[in-house]
Amino acid sequence: MPSTASQLERSLRRLQISDSQEMSTAVEWVPSKYSSDVSQYVLVRPPRAPCGNRRLFGFPIIKKELWHLGTISFHHILPDETLPDNHSFLAMNSLAFLESCLQLRVCTMAYGKVVGDSKDIPSECVSSGEVLVLVLWRDTEPEATCPTPSQVHSLEGKLGRPPGWWVEVPPF
Repeated sequence: MPSTASQLERSLRRLQISDSQEMSTAVEWVPSKYSSDVSQYVLVRPPRAPCGNRRLFGFPIIKKELWHLGTISFHHILPDETLPDNHSFLAMNSLAFLESCLQLRVCTMAYGKVVGDSKDIPSECVSSGEVLVLVLWRDTEPEATCPTPSQVHSLEGKLGRPPGWWVEVPPF
């Protein structure tokens, strides 16, 4: 049975995303209804997009940042190992290293065509009208797969930008 992350990757191959103000929602955390641990927080699921499409939670990112995060994660997981001097190795394994290091349940990438306003997307993250998004959760996932505030804050500190909700707009 394929993992949730691989199912998500397949479903996002032809993704179009929107970052328009009317569709975006601020990131909010609330105590989990399903956890006996009071310190467990989950993201507030935003209202369904007007078009009825799901929302994805994550960071706009560039490949160089992903490789940098993968390198940091590799050294954290395997401090005594030498990272192979091979871009392909890092490109293929950065997500796995990051997922393992931060103990994320969902960690995948999606290329999306930007439709609508892109002023909240850093210009270095947009190339030819497309943006690469590091997806950490979607509004259809169970609470158990939601990243924790500390996982999100860790990435926010390393990337220097806040995460956000992205509206998936399937291609026509």
